[in-house]
Amino acid sequence: MRPQKTSADNGTRFFIIISGLVIIILATVIYAVTNYTVFQVKDITTSKIIFEKRIKIGTDFTLSYIHSVTNRPVYEVFTIHDKNTLALREMRFDSFGANLPAGPEQFNDQTTYFTIKDGYYKVTYTDHTFDEISLRVGKIIPNHTLVFADGTKLRFLDLVAGGTHVEFYVQSLLE
Repeated sequence: MRPQKTSADNGTRFFIIISGLVIIILATVIYAVTNYTVFQVKDITTSKIIFEKRIKIGTDFTLSYIHSVTNRPVYEVFTIHDKNTLALREMRFDSFGANLPAGPEQFNDQTTYFTIKDGYYKVTYTDHTFDEISLRVGKIIPNHTLVFADGTKLRFLDLVAGGTHVEFYVQSLLE
């Protein structure tokens, strides 16, 4: 003869199931807060957030634009350094122009690496970090666009008028 289930047995099972679910949810939240951040673009004039995206720490994204003097593409590759910091990793361009490096540069106590590869001048940075990147959106020629690793493209002119002062940055999910 099988023993009958009691309400205490049902309560124990319920407690075990709920405890397991709470642990899974808590682990997921801790993982997200530790490994992800919020990428935001803000219109400086209005202080309005015009774009927001959850992004994994360590992920790269590219700022691409057309140089105003050379009319040639420039690519600046950034990485999400930590939950509050961006880092510039590299810059690529195929023609020299105003404000583009012509060789290795010195920043504080760091020197950039300057190479030529696949028809591009490539500047590699080490630990060149920023709290935010400030940008005046080009009116026509520059076509400032952010390209994320997941394929998302953010063309600034689709969000604000040319000449608008914006900044992009990351912040903790908890802020």
